[in-house]
Amino acid sequence: MPFLFRCLVLILIFSNFSLAAQGTDETYQGVSEISYLIGDFPKEKALVSFTNPGDPRQFYLRKETKAAFIKLKEEYKKDHPQERQEPFLISAHRSFADQKSIWEDKYSGKKKMRESVKDKTPSQIISLILEFSSAPGTSRHHWGTDIDINALENSYFEKGGRGETFYIWMKKNAHRFGFCQPYSQKSERAGKGYNEEKWHWSYAPLSNKFQKAWVDAYKKGKLNFKGKFQGSDFLGDLPLEYVTSINPDCARID
Repeated sequence: MPFLFRCLVLILIFSNFSLAAQGTDETYQGVSEISYLIGDFPKEKALVSFTNPGDPRQFYLRKETKAAFIKLKEEYKKDHPQERQEPFLISAHRSFADQKSIWEDKYSGKKKMRESVKDKTPSQIISLILEFSSAPGTSRHHWGTDIDINALENSYFEKGGRGETFYIWMKKNAHRFGFCQPYSQKSERAGKGYNEEKWHWSYAPLSNKFQKAWVDAYKKGKLNFKGKFQGSDFLGDLPLEYVTSINPDCARID
């Protein structure tokens, strides 16, 4: 009897371990936690593709994000049947390598920003880049939860812009589908983080979990970006500040 009891206990232990492993695997889709959080994985392994009608480009995102965005689009079209300008993706998942390319093009001056990088210190260049672009390994776009919609210009969504109606609708309804605008007005985020991005929306039920995991990993020293890209040695704790300086409304979405 004791032998049978021990066998039963072992079976229960291994069953629970298996279930826990499955849960972790589901969260990161078979990718190691750190690799997933910094966007260093093959997108086809963990994400699904999405195409806009009439557009051959493929965007990759989490299956949950895709399903929620499709529902959101359908609801918006029901509410605004005469609206010709419907929501479409212009960016979704970006890998570590993708973000590194964006970052280094700006750091080197190859891609123009608000000001030239000429004669600027590394810290000044980094400050310029961080107005709108994340350092590699720190972007929410790594997670497949965040999408850019229609145009990368705030004016597009403001009074008189083609996306004004859509933005007003999103501010009122996006949360019903799990989305939030992570980079709202900086005044709502203690003046910290990236500039406002009215085009950038995040599927909060997942991105909240990934943000927490990223912060935990960073504080435990598991994320080290020094030497990984131009200017990385001058970042200090800016990655933590920018990852956490998010619209507080996002945290209210389960």
